[in-house]
Amino acid sequence: ELVLEMFPLYKDICPEIHVRITDLPIGDSLRDLRQIHLNCLVKVSGVVTRRTSVFPQLKYVKFDCVKCKAVLGPYYQDTHTGETVKVGLCPQCQSKGPFLVNTEQTVYRNYQRITLQESPGTVPPGRLPRSKEVILL
Repeated sequence: ELVLEMFPLYKDICPEIHVRITDLPIGDSLRDLRQIHLNCLVKVSGVVTRRTSVFPQLKYVKFDCVKCKAVLGPYYQDTHTGETVKVGLCPQCQSKGPFLVNTEQTVYRNYQRITLQESPGTVPPGRLPRSKEVILL
């Protein structure tokens, strides 16, 4: 809202605004992360030991009805539940399918998985370094 207030024509240039937060004042160690930290912004440091390549993930999906060629959607793909969106009935021709994903109008976002391990200097003596799997969106 603040960006659009300062730059009202920005929405014509880019429909979404991405924010990068730097220098978060409070940092946690990997050993201190618990369930209460899920879906929260936390600052941790460590060594990346494994990574995947960047994959596309559905954000908003649109479907084409094969029978009447109607475009259905957009439907929001919930990333937390992992359930895929299924269309039961076409509102145009009342058909129960089949439906194909409209790849031109479907919106994807990138995601990547990394494994973050404690830095060797922060591990208590006699202990093994702990690691956590992190999903980057």
